[in-house]
Amino acid sequence: MPKWITSNANLIESSKTRYDSKMDRQQELQRFKKLDLQLYAESRGFVVDRRLSSRSSVVMRRSSGDKIGIAKTTANTFVYYNYKTDEGGSIIDFVIALDGGNLGTARRTLRGYSGSNSMPRTTSPAFPFELQPSKHDASRVLATWMKAKSIPSTGHPYLTKHRGIPAEVQNDPIFRDRIRICERGNAMFPHFNQSGLCGIELKNGNESGTTFTGFSPGGMKGLACSRPRDTDVEMVLCETAVDLYSLAAIEGTQNRRFFSTAGQFSSHQAECLRSAVNNMPEGAKRILLAFDNDDAGRQMASRIRDLLSECRLEIVDHFPRGDGNDWNDELLSQSPQRPTAPQANLL
Repeated sequence: MPKWITSNANLIESSKTRYDSKMDRQQELQRFKKLDLQLYAESRGFVVDRRLSSRSSVVMRRSSGDKIGIAKTTANTFVYYNYKTDEGGSIIDFVIALDGGNLGTARRTLRGYSGSNSMPRTTSPAFPFELQPSKHDASRVLATWMKAKSIPSTGHPYLTKHRGIPAEVQNDPIFRDRIRICERGNAMFPHFNQSGLCGIELKNGNESGTTFTGFSPGGMKGLACSRPRDTDVEMVLCETAVDLYSLAAIEGTQNRRFFSTAGQFSSHQAECLRSAVNNMPEGAKRILLAFDNDDAGRQMASRIRDLLSECRLEIVDHFPRGDGNDWNDELLSQSPQRPTAPQANLL
């Protein structure tokens, strides 16, 4: 027969043991979440899709048709998103999704793996960079973008019909894949920071003139931009993506690199802008501040001037001619058959 000891001292020790056990378990789970999920996925047959990957998220595929996105949080833990099943989570959730079972079986699997290279791995393309921690939900943003469709040759109907932006401008080579259509029909404009895709600006409208403006859940504002060319000599900075495309329709795209901020400017976007300026070709000459011709637009231009006061490029104000106009107002005023102008903004 076992001898039960029920003294206070032993009861306290028993409680402490259980507490330590819980603490050990939590520490183990946190350690698992910091294991390099890309390396583990490679050990399970996934291969990196370098074309779709960036510093903020890595896309991986395997022969069964599974496709996942992997990101790193500011706590240095890894998360994933499965584009096929619309599910995601930590490396623990990833193991359960692949093998079934529960938390206990996942812990045993990861104890055996322990982040070592002992398990066989598939061969992935070598990266010129490391996955960087993201303040935004990088895998969710990338999943949203991957689910969207490319615009047709006729352009996005809202931009063409209601904003007067010609389809040939929307499909200009420097804007290739810079506009997509989500399942709700919204026009989608990707935002980028130094690490890659970080958010998506959303726009839409209807026959009554009501407009919708939004931003992707889990994303953060960077800069919407055209595709860079070595021949670009002017950097054009606009307030919105609609203004960016409107100005391109009015004045053309030759030797210009376009950017927009999606409204008011944040400190994070300031860093993105400095990086964009530094990446302009050596032959670049100036920056055009193409904001609205009103007090708010002039204040924004003044703020950018201060931000880039030590910039090597000449900074020039470039406002629409009409008082109070933005660049889409300017475009619509030049159209022989003016589209229905939006009247309201739903945030």
